[in-house]
Amino acid sequence: MINLDDIRRHAAGCPGGVALTDGEKRLTWQEFAEAVERVAAGLARRIPRQGPVRSVFLADRGWELVVVMAACATLGVSCTGLDPAADTDRLTHVLDRLEPSLVFTSGAHRPVLDRCLWPAGSQALHILLDGPVTERTPGQRTGPCLVGLPELLGTPPLTELPDARPYESFAMAPDHDLTRVAVRRNPGEQRQLVDLVDEFGFDSTDVHLLAAPLWQQTAQDLTRAMLVLGARVVIGPEQDPAALAATVRTARATTGVIAPTTLSELLAHPDSAGLADTGRLRCLVTPGRHVGRWVVNAAWERLGPALHLAHCSPETGLTGIMTPEESLVVPMRSARPTLGNTVVVLTEHDEAAAPGVTGRVAVAGTRVMDGYLDDDGPRRFLSLDIGQGEQRFLVTGELGHLDEQSRLVVTGRAGGAPLLERDTAVDAALLRLEADLLNLPCLRDIAVMRVNHPELGDSLVVPFVAVAVGREATGVKALTATCARRLPSLATHVLAVDDIPYSPTGRIRETELLDAVVPIIALNLQLEQSMHQEMSS
Repeated sequence: MINLDDIRRHAAGCPGGVALTDGEKRLTWQEFAEAVERVAAGLARRIPRQGPVRSVFLADRGWELVVVMAACATLGVSCTGLDPAADTDRLTHVLDRLEPSLVFTSGAHRPVLDRCLWPAGSQALHILLDGPVTERTPGQRTGPCLVGLPELLGTPPLTELPDARPYESFAMAPDHDLTRVAVRRNPGEQRQLVDLVDEFGFDSTDVHLLAAPLWQQTAQDLTRAMLVLGARVVIGPEQDPAALAATVRTARATTGVIAPTTLSELLAHPDSAGLADTGRLRCLVTPGRHVGRWVVNAAWERLGPALHLAHCSPETGLTGIMTPEESLVVPMRSARPTLGNTVVVLTEHDEAAAPGVTGRVAVAGTRVMDGYLDDDGPRRFLSLDIGQGEQRFLVTGELGHLDEQSRLVVTGRAGGAPLLERDTAVDAALLRLEADLLNLPCLRDIAVMRVNHPELGDSLVVPFVAVAVGREATGVKALTATCARRLPSLATHVLAVDDIPYSPTGRIRETELLDAVVPIIALNLQLEQSMHQEMSS
């Protein structure tokens, strides 16, 4: 996040200019500088002067979170976001690895942290972001010290800030069995800022909409870049598409970052219909891994040529982008490498594959991780020279190919899904099927899951969200036909649902979704079987 020196620079140039807007709350650059200065002073007085100090946050986006993240950046303390939807075991694993000295949280999320017991937790300082510390109930676990943000904001500023600590940053990298921690120890923010400005044309006159969780790497990187440039950041309301549409209009947003589920809700709401008429919004970035054709078409109609689909991960950062014009004519899950990044597809002999040849995807760039913290997971790096000098590539778990214009087309995961071990041919067909379904314009969202269930057997479960009420039958017909053409060997169960649950990183919550739809499918099969038996008798 932005540090105090950059905030002071903007405050000196435009002290009355607005830096942050969060609902009715507005912080000018001068007020932003004073808040960060006091919070940094309050934290500096409470943390060790030497040695490693790390912080984490589990809280919704808000001006308070931006302030504390800027204070941590000023002190040279890493500030890592935690997934609020992760289970207790995953969160505990991450906390055990990071051993944070500072834990920022809100009243709504604090009970989640109270259930996480990690060895160094008793020494951590807990900071409540959304109010002063209230009287504690008997037996309530608060750690050795719990302070409210107002207490830090009341700290007198330091005459001199302590020296910054050695650089390090972390990101949560969800995996099938656990969540790993990707670590970077070489700062690349300055180079990233230059690349983002060249890529998107950002400048200080922009008004940036933040409608994605700040712990998501892309949301954090873009917000940092806009603040460093001196642009105004507007924090969008959560889970309220009507209010979000009003915010886009009244704030006259020009750029933004938005979570895929938030984007779908916005586009489905009638209040988003006239947003293109404002003519201001020109670059709205969303992770494009699960974005389908309906979203692309609806965004063009309702927002204008603004939606940019991002290819990103905690291990590599923002590595690819698909512009609004390109996304209309290329397959979904495509991406052109962004400036500062190199993407290559590898053959089985670790050589660069020719266009059109599928292989493992490898990425080189300034935001590629150094590895996983404490070597708690497999990683593979490769030195390659593909005509730009020798570069260090991270070999990812994705499969894909490059087209004739050097755009990456992602076709799936190299290891397959954890629900069932698959043979290579069926797995490849399944990945092509998912890509086909994402390109169908008759549905809003889709999930393709292969299961081995006692009542369903080895089969496909395909829940989808129709484009509108009353269009479910059309969706069932189109999806069933496509599945039968691609994978005739597997029984397919297509079912219309109201929504598909996602994690903040854009991953489908398969277990939650299956728990909801499998009983319905099993009941429908029983009813069909009963009807057939009655007809035959």
